[in-house]
Amino acid sequence: MSARTVRESERKIEVLDEMDVVVAGAGVSGCAAAASAARAGAKTILLERNGCLGGVATATLMANIGNRFLTGSGRQVIHGFGGELVERLVAQGAASPHWKSRDLPGVVIDSEKLKVVLIDVMYEAGVTVLTHALATQPIVNGDGVTGVFLESRSGRQALLARAVVDATGEADLAFRAGSTIKEQSVKGSASILFKLARVDLDRFVDFVLEDPEGFPAGVDWVKDAETFGRNWRERGVLFFPHVSGRHWRFMIEAVAQGKLEREIGPAGSLDAVGMYALRGRDCIVINSNFYRVQDLDVRTLSVSELHAQKMCYYVADFFIRHVPGFERAYVAHVGVDLGIRTSRQIAGRVTLSREMLRDAPAPTRFDDVIGVTPVQDTKRESGEFFKEFTTDIPFGALVPCGGPANLVNASAKSIDTEPRGLIRGMSGCMICGQAAGVAAALAAKRGVAVADVPTRDLQRALLRQHVNLGDASRIKALGLL
Repeated sequence: MSARTVRESERKIEVLDEMDVVVAGAGVSGCAAAASAARAGAKTILLERNGCLGGVATATLMANIGNRFLTGSGRQVIHGFGGELVERLVAQGAASPHWKSRDLPGVVIDSEKLKVVLIDVMYEAGVTVLTHALATQPIVNGDGVTGVFLESRSGRQALLARAVVDATGEADLAFRAGSTIKEQSVKGSASILFKLARVDLDRFVDFVLEDPEGFPAGVDWVKDAETFGRNWRERGVLFFPHVSGRHWRFMIEAVAQGKLEREIGPAGSLDAVGMYALRGRDCIVINSNFYRVQDLDVRTLSVSELHAQKMCYYVADFFIRHVPGFERAYVAHVGVDLGIRTSRQIAGRVTLSREMLRDAPAPTRFDDVIGVTPVQDTKRESGEFFKEFTTDIPFGALVPCGGPANLVNASAKSIDTEPRGLIRGMSGCMICGQAAGVAAALAAKRGVAVADVPTRDLQRALLRQHVNLGDASRIKALGLL
């Protein structure tokens, strides 16, 4: 970065409005936070830098919500905003009504329909939504955050608020407010997805099943070729595992024969090819590339983002030329945002560890539980990939250490886990977002810092919003009955 600086002239900034809660970022975390804050009685505004809601699920075109809703036996343990959103998508024909099965690794969705479903959710809850409005900086007054600055076509403005929710995904506001950062470099991967239309999905599934031994079984929670085929034929869901190209015999041979390059310029793993589709459409969404971006420098991200858009056409051309069912296909849509899997991580009051969420011998319980998530069984290469019990997600992981009060982290991608991103998927994001929004609403109404909201009051409010905090005995042990 250049060391040169210029001095910006002091100026008065117009105050656009004064709210109870400001939520920055309208991915599924931010939407969960905003709707839940409004439902808890807070005057709430949601800021989104793009022209649509949904974040990675829409702007990046990630058409799959990882199915962490269910334990190994198929028991649903995530309800609240996340469960409600999936059921709304089902009602709109934008997700399969048969999604409640452990044979389905993900809830495949129609990303375009998700945009308008989220609009309805926000307006029904009474949330004010601003699009093309980028929250650039927290307004810090003494020990507290009192709002945010935003940039839009209206220029630079200020929003005053009693509590601020950072759902940016990259912890932009928490970082700029001075919260303690555990990890600032990206050290992760990023992708853009694309959609091919006029695909003969039945022909493609038949082609995959012609070589069941060459299917990438055990990858991305997909059990085997038989389950892959059954999900399509009986449930109308095509879920082809991400990073599967490295294990799918057809793709391995195609790369060896020079039909597809695995790496071009900054792009790697062009053979990753996770694929998602729903019956009744002739479209399929493909996740095919990785970019090892090292930081959030706008110059680095811009190069990767623009290159990724070109690579979508490169991979699409391979499918059209070489994969049965794609002969008449064409690129119908390319995601507009580079989806970064992990970047900044904010130190919280509590850290979730790998040992709590993967291969744990028993549940991990926290007194400040704000949701539960199934525990993975990573030692299995076939069969079921989740255990029957769950681990608690603690509110303390969302509360930043250091920095001013009245700001809470809502994105599961940037909360305190070791390693980063343990629950970064959409189901985890909606759990964290809902808790952050409710906590912000209670803080605003009571005039206290978000971190100081009484745990039991937060939990009672979450229970009223149908969040699962455990079975009846657990609720009784927490003193909530």
